[in-house]
Amino acid sequence: MSVSQSALTAILFFLANASTLASEQIFRCIQADGSPSFQKTQCVGQGESVVVGSVQGGWTSLRSGEKALLKTYRDRNAKHKRRSRKVAKKTKSIETAACWNKRKRLNAVSAKLRRGYKSSQGEGLRRKRDNYEEYLHKYCPK
Repeated sequence: MSVSQSALTAILFFLANASTLASEQIFRCIQADGSPSFQKTQCVGQGESVVVGSVQGGWTSLRSGEKALLKTYRDRNAKHKRRSRKVAKKTKSIETAACWNKRKRLNAVSAKLRRGYKSSQGEGLRRKRDNYEEYLHKYCPK
């Protein structure tokens, strides 16, 4: 393909797409209930033609000040996420240790109740057992 042929091809391509690049005709029609509607075809009843310039769509880049602001927001959010993960890990390990201790105490009280106890200790042991079970049910996952 020679230079003149490629130039001719480019000109023909531009002319074919020039109608879509320049402007587009849209019709503003009035519906039966009085509300306006916009469409590409002519109105059946009452309406008028509206010329719309070329549609500009797509992504536009941020300005330098906006980019800097976005970067500070992202950095702040990343720092907050790192901090919250550390706190969550510590909380989980502390909670797990507390639950383990409560289960251990509950097992000791249950063993004492099965093994036997003095009549004066019975009420206290049952109260401890109920408290440990309530704590485990409320705060510790199964």
